[in-house]
Amino acid sequence: MLLLSEAAISHEMALVPPGSSAQVRPRDVAEYTLREQELMVLIKNVNKEDALLAYDFEVCSAKPNERQTKAEWLKTAKQFASVNIQNVSVRLMDDLSVVSFLLETTKGRHKKRSRQFVVDIWRKSTNKLAVRYVSDASF
Repeated sequence: MLLLSEAAISHEMALVPPGSSAQVRPRDVAEYTLREQELMVLIKNVNKEDALLAYDFEVCSAKPNERQTKAEWLKTAKQFASVNIQNVSVRLMDDLSVVSFLLETTKGRHKKRSRQFVVDIWRKSTNKLAVRYVSDASF
């Protein structure tokens, strides 16, 4: 069962330095929080993830030599029993949206928990996720 609820989401606005060309608005945080939720629902329930993932999507880890292709990541993501997205921050830059958040997941029969800091790069012109960067985060 994939658990996604408003109670599981907390929004956090990023501060933009004066003179920065990046834009941050609360509605962008809400929009990308929903987009991240939608991605997980599509992966888990209806296998229509290509609607939101670029054809060359990949996941890059902070661990050396650890990258996942789209197919490898989808296989892993389909095993998530629950997903909790927290502390979403969005920066808009030209055709890109940089979305960062904490992602807590449980996986498998024994509900193995993991927590990652995630940075997703969305291309606004296609509304697709181009690349995901992940790093383990402690509890």
